[in-house]
Amino acid sequence: MKKWMIAVATGVSLLAVGGLQTGMPVTAQAKAKTTLKAVPQRYRHTWYHYANGKMDTLTFTTKQIAGMTYYNGKRVKYVAYIHHHKLTATSFKKHYSWSTAVTTKRHQAQWINVRGWNQVMGDGDYYKVMTKTVKGKKVSVLSQASGAGVWTSAHYYRTKSLAKQRGTTYFNGEVYYPKNV
Repeated sequence: MKKWMIAVATGVSLLAVGGLQTGMPVTAQAKAKTTLKAVPQRYRHTWYHYANGKMDTLTFTTKQIAGMTYYNGKRVKYVAYIHHHKLTATSFKKHYSWSTAVTTKRHQAQWINVRGWNQVMGDGDYYKVMTKTVKGKKVSVLSQASGAGVWTSAHYYRTKSLAKQRGTTYFNGEVYYPKNV
């Protein structure tokens, strides 16, 4: 009887601590997910945005996002080098020019979210490419968003002339930062 009680106690302890191994995968067995290893093909172009009399650019390559914008009237260039890591990783060496990208679904659309390699706070930048109708023609549009609400802040186009023509025009169905905030 004593052996039987020890066996039952051991069985209950095993169930309470680790569970029994069944055919169902557990977290330790699941395939580790990583951030993107490369920028998706549909993004890999130079994109143009025209606002306030200035032309901004964003250039996506396989492993890099480079931009040129104007801030306080001055031209500013920036580059993010895309690197990948397991999503379960908890410590990283400091790499100030490295970034990571993941795909995410927000507002019924697929976005990539780009964050700094060592970024622990903030939402990073979001980008999506969608086909929109402009003057009866279908065109690719890169939307840029940020913030907790993934608010669209700018639209980029594949040509300078289309960017200049469209300027800061809004599209129906997009979620923009509230104007009264």
